[in-house]
Amino acid sequence: MSNPLTVTKLNGKIEEFNIGKILRWEIWACNDFKDYVKWKDIILNVKEKLYNNISTQNIQKLLIEECNNYFTWYHSLAAGRLYAAMFSKQIYKGNGLEKPTIYEIHKKLINLGLMVELKYTEEEYKEIEKFIDHTRDFNYAYFQYYHIVHKYGISNRTTKERYETPQFTFMRMAMALAENMPNKLEHVKNYYDLFSKLKISAPTPNFVNLGTPLNGFISCCLYKTEDTAESLAIGDLIAFSMTYMSAGIGSFINSRSLNDPVKGGMIQHIGKIPLYKSLKGSVEAMLQGSRGGAATSFFSCFDPEVVDIIHLQNPRTPPTKQVRGIHFAFIFNRFFIEKVLKNEDIFLFNCYTAPELHQAFFSGNYDKFKELYNSYEQNNNFKKTYVNARNIALQALRQAHEVGTLYFINIDEVNIHTPFKETIYQSNLCLEIVQPTKGYTKVSDLYKDELHENGEISLCALGGICLPYIESDEEYEKACYYVLNMIDTVLEKNKYVFPHLKRTALARRNAAVCIVGLAYDLAKRNYNYTSKESLSYIHKVAERHMYFLIKASLQLAKEKGLPEWYYKSKYSSNWLPIDTYNKTVDKYLKELNVNIDLQYDWEQLREEIKKIGGIRNNVLCAYQPTESSSKAMGLPNGIYPIKKIALKKTDSNLSIDFIVTESDILSNKYQTCWNLTVKEQYLFYSIFQKFCDQAISADIYIDRVKEKELKATRLLEELFWMTELGVKTRYYTHSLTLDDKKLEDIKIGCSGGACTL
Repeated sequence: MSNPLTVTKLNGKIEEFNIGKILRWEIWACNDFKDYVKWKDIILNVKEKLYNNISTQNIQKLLIEECNNYFTWYHSLAAGRLYAAMFSKQIYKGNGLEKPTIYEIHKKLINLGLMVELKYTEEEYKEIEKFIDHTRDFNYAYFQYYHIVHKYGISNRTTKERYETPQFTFMRMAMALAENMPNKLEHVKNYYDLFSKLKISAPTPNFVNLGTPLNGFISCCLYKTEDTAESLAIGDLIAFSMTYMSAGIGSFINSRSLNDPVKGGMIQHIGKIPLYKSLKGSVEAMLQGSRGGAATSFFSCFDPEVVDIIHLQNPRTPPTKQVRGIHFAFIFNRFFIEKVLKNEDIFLFNCYTAPELHQAFFSGNYDKFKELYNSYEQNNNFKKTYVNARNIALQALRQAHEVGTLYFINIDEVNIHTPFKETIYQSNLCLEIVQPTKGYTKVSDLYKDELHENGEISLCALGGICLPYIESDEEYEKACYYVLNMIDTVLEKNKYVFPHLKRTALARRNAAVCIVGLAYDLAKRNYNYTSKESLSYIHKVAERHMYFLIKASLQLAKEKGLPEWYYKSKYSSNWLPIDTYNKTVDKYLKELNVNIDLQYDWEQLREEIKKIGGIRNNVLCAYQPTESSSKAMGLPNGIYPIKKIALKKTDSNLSIDFIVTESDILSNKYQTCWNLTVKEQYLFYSIFQKFCDQAISADIYIDRVKEKELKATRLLEELFWMTELGVKTRYYTHSLTLDDKKLEDIKIGCSGGACTL
């Protein structure tokens, strides 16, 4: 008779294997959804892999692996519960049920130098202890829990020792955000509940740095250079410095072109390609996490070097004309699109050859630009080089499909539908932030601790509302209030590398709050992205989001006051997003019999703002990819349709198997991005753009299995629909190919995760 199988417990004790314990673990893990989990098969499969003296932890790992092998939502939930129990035992050296107190954890981390002392007494800690609910850790899917503890939880990065479960992470954030607020215990509880119940989301820097000695909370920065040697050098300094502060870079290098005269003709200009290579070196020199930084640089469709810039990322481009370490965005206006439609030629110009026309290009004023363009065209003394507009557009569109990372920005729409009074020249790394920038011409201006206007770097601070988990308008307003208050607080706490940057950031208090999980919200309501009922609902979602963000910012203005540069925002001049959006979207929605009646009293809101004189933030809304946040929240990315039910997502050194929320019962309700036409994609983006005061990281998805050959007319359609429907920006171009490569290894936008929510 063979000896019975034995197992080794966590305390080192060896005892006889009891399959009943595995059975109890598995039944507990899937107790409220047993019908969706193949728990009997899982137990039998694990039993086959057991060996003598196997540790109970390894048995749990086998159970987790078996659950995850099914790639369904409920199997991942079961795996998450098992992993939460195991992880807690590992880091707290007990049965995992009796965790240390918040006070004990914080004291330990403070002594290790991994946390700063927060402004709470021992008595307040005792009250806060009543708020934390560790059972919420058992509500997260495996990939959620794993992502939170391995990416966001405080740890010793050298020894890999970890100290926080998700509830401790959420509480640390809540306490750090509320410590200077009146009635702070009430706000601690509200923040904690909103975070842990997955109703609001935060960007990676907030998760990782709040309550620690690290004070970098800004996700993306935008900067512009002027056409001087010193300004170009300052641009590289900004890119280098903001990269090591974990921000992604949006750059507009505003300079003359190759062979243009410098110093009266004594020198010929080297062109933009060496400047882009210098930018590439600046962002790659500093690591974010385990990789270099990232940048998107913006260039005009009228630039004399436009053809070379379009092809800089293509591996078939000659090596001397390649710049593959950064991404590029093609800036166009309505006038250019008209020339493309008519298949006419355009002449090329830049800030040196035609300064007035160059500035008019960014004005958003079509008539002004057209008048100036025609005057230059009739001027025989102005040397002109012509190219075909349609050919330029087609080259850009083809490159977008080939490399995926050539982006587009409609600068007219950006400068028309905006609360900013100053000119906007560009966007950020991920194409959702559109804010004014001004080039510095003296490096000393960066270091002046005063609010001057001799240059400006634009910053964005992010937040998100998890749409599927918000249960009422009252809760939505509360979530908006706390997200904006979070942004306000991290702007105050942030460490700024340049004194002037701090002054301008606090003078504007720019915010960028998005929605997370639209695809799940639609699926559980039996909606999609195309039916008239669904589009009507999306319209309500987009309106509600912006309305309550403005209300929340108004409330913060009442509580904390207006920002120093409140008058630079049109919100101080009775502007609302419903005033300036592209009305074409309404025309197309009405043709589809979509209900677009407004559900909130915008005019009453306008009157309330008028009484105060403005709101707390210069700008409020933008729709990010939410790549990192989607994993922590267990929701599909942002407002995008899903790519597929299960896919692998890679973030620096972390790789997880992401499962779409409730896929077991809703898989036939989800509409994949590959089943939407380009027009349908732009139409749903345009609804969000209608109410949004910034822009959208608007990805485009093409099923190349169905469309093996992208003809010129088909490519141009992409640009025409974008322009027609008023979508400001276009981000990644994704292609579904014959071998089913759907960009499954998703790379986050700015390497360290800073700019992705």
